[in-house]
Amino acid sequence: MTKTIPRPRVYIFDLDNTLFDTRTIPRTITDPLFAALRSENVGDDAVAVDVLEQAFEDSWSVPFPQVAAKHGLPDRLLKRWADLHQSLVFTTPLQPFDDVVEVLSSITTYKILLTSGYPKVQHGKIDALSLRPWFDEILIDAADDPFRKGKQAIIQDLMTDRTWPATDLLIIGDSPTSEIAAGRNLGIPTVQILRPGVIPSELADFQIQTLREL
Repeated sequence: MTKTIPRPRVYIFDLDNTLFDTRTIPRTITDPLFAALRSENVGDDAVAVDVLEQAFEDSWSVPFPQVAAKHGLPDRLLKRWADLHQSLVFTTPLQPFDDVVEVLSSITTYKILLTSGYPKVQHGKIDALSLRPWFDEILIDAADDPFRKGKQAIIQDLMTDRTWPATDLLIIGDSPTSEIAAGRNLGIPTVQILRPGVIPSELADFQIQTLREL
């Protein structure tokens, strides 16, 4: 790996488990979601209890549609999950990792927040984290969009529309199958931040323990 992380014209940040720990979301919000899915897991297409519980565990770090596909959850559980998120409200503030505001405030070039999930939920998190003022642009890879592009296509469109070369960008995130893979496929330098529980991936060009290393 190259030792020096480049200083780009455009930073693209992931949200979940990059800028804040998803497990800090209050249980008063998450427990009813999991309970509702447990109660719906009946009938001929029900999955084993341990499979459903593993799906819940995976959902802390991976968007639920991907989790559902991985574990073979029936479509009705995915629809129920989506329906429940329509009424989800963050009534108390969330806390970003302690290096986030310090680093975002020090970056004077263009900053984009690109996150995957249900738009209402992701926007609710961003506002509860008070992160909106630190970004020039916020984009959602919408999980409920039937024409969902995915992060790679969203970034590709940005590069095309704004004539941004790959060398002008830097992607910072935790997931090797999402933003890190997108960057690799597009030739954009990638930085994997090794937050607690994140498994290092050789797909990333750089790995850091804290955003201060940027």
